Amino acid sequence: MTTFTRDDILSGLRDLIAELRASGEVAGIRLVGGAALAIRYFDRRATNDLDALHVHPGSDDVVLTAAARVGARRGWDDGWFNFAVERTGSLPSFGRRTVEWETIYDEDGILIQVAAEDALLAMKLRANRPGRDVDDIRHLLVLCGTTTLDDAEELYEDFYPGDTLTDRAVGIVERILATGLPVDVTPPGPIDL
Repeated sequence: MTTFTRDDILSGLRDLIAELRASGEVAGIRLVGGAALAIRYFDRRATNDLDALHVHPGSDDVVLTAAARVGARRGWDDGWFNFAVERTGSLPSFGRRTVEWETIYDEDGILIQVAAEDALLAMKLRANRPGRDVDDIRHLLVLCGTTTLDDAEELYEDFYPGDTLTDRAVGIVERILATGLPVDVTPPGPIDL
């Protein structure tokens, strides 16, 4: 299985942009998950793929075809860039808070955005995979100024009304808070696309 560092993610996105530009395509790409965190918010361990939301404007198929060409040239696994997160039920859509997006690239009809840290925290709390999400949750709690379990529950419910944190998510947050939050979370550096 291919794993992607921040440098891999950025160079893969540069190649994807070049593929789309060469074919005269437009694309609005929104990234979530580990790739969004690594690109914009903090140094983190590698991720296995780039989770994206359906393209608008543009075509998912066109973007996936361009991504497949990039992956084939680089020897990356199929699906290195995918829309699978759309099928997980983890995307907030009807909450009191709406997902805000930060533009990290906008040229020649190609737009790339990453989700804001509060939405990413809500999504990580929803996934709450032991081992995989704990460090991300720890760092996102700091970035969101979330210092209590009540704060985490309120943020989560703002994005997913009517839902509450699972017992596993509550346990993860309680353990993180008991061991202490990081003092500082440093952005990983400039985004060069």
